[in-house]
Amino acid sequence: MHEFDILLINTYLLAIFSMVVRNKINAITMRTLKVLTFLMAVLFYWTLFTNLDAIDTWAFMLSRAVPLLVVIVVIINYEFRLLMEAVGVKRGRLISNAIKDDVKNELIHGIDYLSRHKIGAIITFERNDSLQEYIDHAFSIEAPLSSELIGSMFMPNTPLHDGAVIVKDNIIKCAGAYFPPSESEKIPKNMGSRHRAAIGISERNDSFTVVVSEESGAISVTIDGYLDEDISRESLILYLEKYLQN
Repeated sequence: MHEFDILLINTYLLAIFSMVVRNKINAITMRTLKVLTFLMAVLFYWTLFTNLDAIDTWAFMLSRAVPLLVVIVVIINYEFRLLMEAVGVKRGRLISNAIKDDVKNELIHGIDYLSRHKIGAIITFERNDSLQEYIDHAFSIEAPLSSELIGSMFMPNTPLHDGAVIVKDNIIKCAGAYFPPSESEKIPKNMGSRHRAAIGISERNDSFTVVVSEESGAISVTIDGYLDEDISRESLILYLEKYLQN
């Protein structure tokens, strides 16, 4: 078997394994698998282009190299979007802030109220990856985001208190949404269900979530499997401006 084919098969197997386990492992492990897959692909293409004279170039490209490139793009599509965001480009235009200033102020006021009164809450913002499967199984709201509405939906002993609110395009799409909790062994055993659910949804897609602790009133955020606990109001504003972008 040719050395190109050996590299190709190994890269395909690693890519397929990454796709199969993507929803069963934590974000850090998934990132590691993606990096390994990408490095294997780089090694394959480097070996290929340094030995072009030894193969039937066009036939090899069409039958092996091009399909592999498509697979790799699918595997690292989220990282590619992050790269585009970093240079200020996304969907063919300059990035603009998706959360309007007045909506952001309403959100901050609502979260401040929840935090001061130690009312537990979880608010998730859809970014690129769809949250429709969770919206469909929650209580439909379809109302503009406001501090009063945010505060009322999380009041203790109400039907929607325990679930999550999902926001899309400045609109509260639903309340009472339930996310699969993270199964990461790195999460402290004493961490509450809201925080586990927030981490869980961030491990499965690129959503951004704000969590308010019922015990302490502390504000936390999750993104890409990462939890930043007990952040300040100023830090929350920075997170909103960084991640809620078109």
